[in-house]
Amino acid sequence: MRELPSKRSARRTLAVLAALAIGESGAQQVEDPFSIGESLARGRLTLELRPRYNRIEESSYPAVTEGGTVRATAGWRSAPYRGLRFTLEAIHADHLGRKSFNDDAALFATSPYPLLPDPRYSGVNQAHVEYAGLEGLNLRLGRQIVRVDNQRWVSDNDFRQIPQVFDGIWLVHTGIENTELAAARYWRVRDTSGVTSSLRLSILRAAWNPVAGHSLSAYGYLHGEAQNGAFTGFADSSYRVVGAKADGAWRAFGSIEVPYLVEYARQRPYADGDSRIDARYWRAGAGLAGAAWTARCDQEVKGSNAGRYGLQMPLTDFYAFNGWTLHFFNTPRQGLRDRWLTLRYALGGATLYGETHRFHSDYGGIDFGRENDVGITYTVNENIVARLQHARYDPGAATPDPTIRKTWLSVSYTY
Repeated sequence: MRELPSKRSARRTLAVLAALAIGESGAQQVEDPFSIGESLARGRLTLELRPRYNRIEESSYPAVTEGGTVRATAGWRSAPYRGLRFTLEAIHADHLGRKSFNDDAALFATSPYPLLPDPRYSGVNQAHVEYAGLEGLNLRLGRQIVRVDNQRWVSDNDFRQIPQVFDGIWLVHTGIENTELAAARYWRVRDTSGVTSSLRLSILRAAWNPVAGHSLSAYGYLHGEAQNGAFTGFADSSYRVVGAKADGAWRAFGSIEVPYLVEYARQRPYADGDSRIDARYWRAGAGLAGAAWTARCDQEVKGSNAGRYGLQMPLTDFYAFNGWTLHFFNTPRQGLRDRWLTLRYALGGATLYGETHRFHSDYGGIDFGRENDVGITYTVNENIVARLQHARYDPGAATPDPTIRKTWLSVSYTY
């Protein structure tokens, strides 16, 4: 797939949006009752403030990382105008109080402090236009938050104070009953360090709900970027992924459900990607869930090409998978097998959550250790949520990896 110049693509798409917006109102789902000025005036203000206390101990560093970070966003989302909506949002990330940490990945090997990758940053967080004037069609153009499916392959990685955002086009069609078709093309990415770089990412996804509560999906990701954030040591780490997933929940015993998930994918080289990029991915899991509790067990395999390459996911939601300490931010070349148990219990405004992981290599039989994560979330009201989290990683006996202890206390206000 050939890269299109970003400005040229954007101009053409804006022209199409304008033509659709001023076209026959019969093609619209709903006749808009007010002008574009009224659309902006009747829009919605969005605000978020998220201060966080961080504490990190790693046995390979002499100092303890400790300090506060904060994120503040403010934006405006217009009301619909002839099927069009506009969103503009700014972000400021900063430090709170005395700084006793390193927030620069370039100093990862030289700083006495474990890395806390939340640097200071100010800029545009979102700036996009959406079109939904034709039945079953939604198109979004510009800088946007992207969360695809369960966010295993593409996400905004929202745990970080600077979320990952993408510049490009996202198109979804839901005109076929119980079916969703999606395609996207992105040409720039701003990562969680606040750095914007060029990107060649194409996404294709089809999802079908055969019955209520169950979904089947197939997907393809084409990531044509030589240096994409994965530390492979290759001159070109461009890859393509093709896979399928089934998930849902069966009603079993009265109000108790049996949630399940099965997924399989294959990662191979794309464009000029290194020929050693060849690895499988699969995950399977199931459990029991009630209205206030969940207990489930999952296993995920990020495969290895005979110890030469481990399957990489540089655009994933890192905090949702493989433990909160981020020790496996980059998949070892021997691959990674992660088997974990999840427990959740809600009581009033509080939700208790815990995970326990056992890690092994996919190739070579290496014991990579274990991790235990626990947290409590308390919902004060519809706008304020407090969260306390603690994660503990202990390496396998035959590895040189460090022990890691991380603690976070955050409060989120959203409006």
